[in-house]
Amino acid sequence: MFKLIKTEFIKIFKKKSFLVVSLIFILYCLFTNLIYLSINSGTLNDPALDIQELEIENNKLNLSNPDDLNQYVSNLTTIALTKYTEKYSHNTQKYLIEHYLKPVISNYYETKYITKETKNLANIEEEITKIENLIAKENWEYFTNENISHYQKELQKELSLPVKSRYETLLKIAEYRLQNNIPYDETHYLHNALNDIATDITEYYNLKYQENLTKEEQARYTYITKELQINKYIIEHKADIHNNSNLRAILKNFAQEFDLFILIYVIMLSGSIVSEEFNKGTIKFLLTKPYKRSTILTSKLLTVLLAIPLIVLFMLIIELIIGGLIFGFSSLSVPVVIYNAGHIITYNIFTYTGLSLLSNIPIYLILGTIAFAISTIMASTSAAITISFLVYLIGNVIANLAQVYKFKIFKYLVFLHWDFSYLVTKGTNPFGFKPLTSIIVVGIYLLFFLCLTYIYFQKKDVKNV
Repeated sequence: MFKLIKTEFIKIFKKKSFLVVSLIFILYCLFTNLIYLSINSGTLNDPALDIQELEIENNKLNLSNPDDLNQYVSNLTTIALTKYTEKYSHNTQKYLIEHYLKPVISNYYETKYITKETKNLANIEEEITKIENLIAKENWEYFTNENISHYQKELQKELSLPVKSRYETLLKIAEYRLQNNIPYDETHYLHNALNDIATDITEYYNLKYQENLTKEEQARYTYITKELQINKYIIEHKADIHNNSNLRAILKNFAQEFDLFILIYVIMLSGSIVSEEFNKGTIKFLLTKPYKRSTILTSKLLTVLLAIPLIVLFMLIIELIIGGLIFGFSSLSVPVVIYNAGHIITYNIFTYTGLSLLSNIPIYLILGTIAFAISTIMASTSAAITISFLVYLIGNVIANLAQVYKFKIFKYLVFLHWDFSYLVTKGTNPFGFKPLTSIIVVGIYLLFFLCLTYIYFQKKDVKNV
């Protein structure tokens, strides 16, 4: 048996098709890493606004019409902000312009053209100049201190529980920002976590202290709670878990990004390992050796089963080499963070990648077994590969249909059982099946195709091959 398996491995690694697919994978891997590299450029590039178009539009507006007047003021505000953004292009400056300068400029034009309280214009202009000077110096600390003072003053008032809780949280966020020197920079992961919490916190406390939530409100509350807990983890552990432009991000998505190549390897090997013996006429020579037919077929099956993890390991090593050269390896220390049922679950990136691949094994086994069976019964590599991929596509279609239509026959189809990725995230099967049920269904399908293959191979007449 060992000698047969060794011979099969030698054949595999000498195949031109195997070498070609491997070369294509390496190039695809390089391309994928370059795509991930381009996701985060490190700076924020806002789409350029055509100031001239806005000015032309303003010239056509009828300022005696309230709607036109409001549009006129909005356009003037946009023009002014665009000019400031062009002048102060750093990420922190852009944030301060949008969140602190914009309201003052908007107030200036509203005062000048709508309320026409001209006596206030000088004070507003002084405020604009003051804020611009702070922005020029990137003095974000000033605005944070202003926020802290505001929150402290509000907390001295009589407040409802949701409002009080909100201000207490916002105060903690502002103090944390100062203590840890976190600027207002939307490319800084800690800023984004703090900002996301500040954005969600009002709705969170309103829902938390509200009685008799509707189904939609409960779903929204659950979602916000999840986001808050994940952002809290990011802040407490200083973990950049949302960065999608590093080696860790690619490994996290490895099972999805390179799923097609794994399927190609599995189906290509399973669908050719027997049929090629018939096509080349070497099956007669093989059967003259002192081995039972069942032993010969088992050796080929075991070769495929052993080759699959070796190939996946090869793919992982290639990704580590290419990704490491492009991104470096520092991101591999950042865990994968998952929120489930009120709890944060963390995985080492290699553990998560391994579990994700393991959860797809039933898919590879079913498709590989189908390809193996067709290869043996029809003695056609092209038929084995084509039909196996067709089964995979049909399986995806049926899985999508099953989410809408609850036909009883669906529960007997392996396509609804062969994906165990939900176990990695501690979730449940999207179709409501227990893991043991899915394992039994997958096992029955595997047993059926293997029994059919062995029975046919035992009785197959090879005299005319």
